[in-house]
Amino acid sequence: MATRWGIIGTSNISHDFVVAMNTLPQTEHMVTSVASKNMARSKEFAKHFGIPKAYDSYAAIANDLDVDVVYVGTLNEHHYSVSRLMLENGKNVLCEESFCQNVKQVEDLVELARSKKLFLMEAMWMFFTPAFTILKEEIDKGTIGEPLQIISSFGTPMPESLIYQRNSGGSILELAVFSVYMSQLLFGPEKPLIYGTCGQLTESGFDKDASVILKYSNGKISTFFSHFKVKLPNEAIIFGTKGSIKLYNPFWSAIKMTVKGNDIDIDVPPTKEATKYRNSVQLIYEIQEVRNCLMKGLKESIIVPWSLSIENAILLEDIRKQLGVVIN
Repeated sequence: MATRWGIIGTSNISHDFVVAMNTLPQTEHMVTSVASKNMARSKEFAKHFGIPKAYDSYAAIANDLDVDVVYVGTLNEHHYSVSRLMLENGKNVLCEESFCQNVKQVEDLVELARSKKLFLMEAMWMFFTPAFTILKEEIDKGTIGEPLQIISSFGTPMPESLIYQRNSGGSILELAVFSVYMSQLLFGPEKPLIYGTCGQLTESGFDKDASVILKYSNGKISTFFSHFKVKLPNEAIIFGTKGSIKLYNPFWSAIKMTVKGNDIDIDVPPTKEATKYRNSVQLIYEIQEVRNCLMKGLKESIIVPWSLSIENAILLEDIRKQLGVVIN
C-alpha cells in the first residue's frame, strides 16, 4: 500500500519535494492533499501536480483521513505550530530544516510525538544523499586519516525587502544549519566550544550573515560562513591527516566530489520537470527513509534521530545568542 502524503505549504521546497516524489513508484508514494493559507495557491499547486484535494487551512489536512504523513514545507517561523497541530491530530510528520525557532520547541515536538507514538523527523535531507554516504564511508575507512578541519559556506543573495521583512529565521537557521549538522556528523556528538562568531543583524534582530568557528577536542575545527547578501562558494572541504575530501557546490546536495584527488560524479534520477533548487531530486532519499521507518513501525530515524535534532538545536541557539540574536 502506498504511503499517503499531505503537503503543507506551496513553497519552492514543497514544489521540489513533490517533483522528487514523482520519480518514485506510485505504488509506494502518493500525494493526496495540499494546504496553503491561500486557496488560490493551493488549487494551483494541486492542479499542477494532479493532487486530488486542495485546502486553505492546515487543520483540514490534520483531519484528513486519507493522509498518513505530512510534509511541512512552510516558512521556518511556522514549523513548530504546524508540526504540533499535525501531531495533536495523529499525523506522522516530516518537517523541513531547521526544525524550529528554539530548543524548547524541538523538545516539545519530540515529547508530543513520543507520547502520541507518532513518527517525527527533521528533514535533514543532506544526510541521505549519496555524496554524504560516500563521505562518511571514506572517513570511517580512514581514507584521509583523522579529519581535523572542515571549511564550508552557504551564501546566496536575497533581495533587501525579503531580508528586512523577516520575522524569524536568519542565515544560521536557514543556511548554516547544513554546516552545523555536517560538523556534528563528522566531529560530534560532543558539544563544541563556539570559539568565535561574527555577523550582522537586521533591524528586526535576525542574522543576515555569520562567520563561525567551532572547536572540538583533539584540535578539530569547523569554520563556516552563511550570508544573505553575497554568493559564497557553497562548497565544503574536509581536511584529514592523510588527505582531503571536497564536496562541490551545493555541498548539501553535491553530485560531484573529490576524494583524495580522485573525482567522483554522482548520478541522480531524471525528473519530469525542473526543480527550483539544484540537485533537489535527491529529496527522494529522505522520502524513502520516511516510508521505510513507517513500514517498520519506527517513530524516529536512526540517521536523523530526535536526540540529534535536539543537540543541534542547542548548538544553533547558542551560536545565534553569541551573534546577539534574542531567542524567544
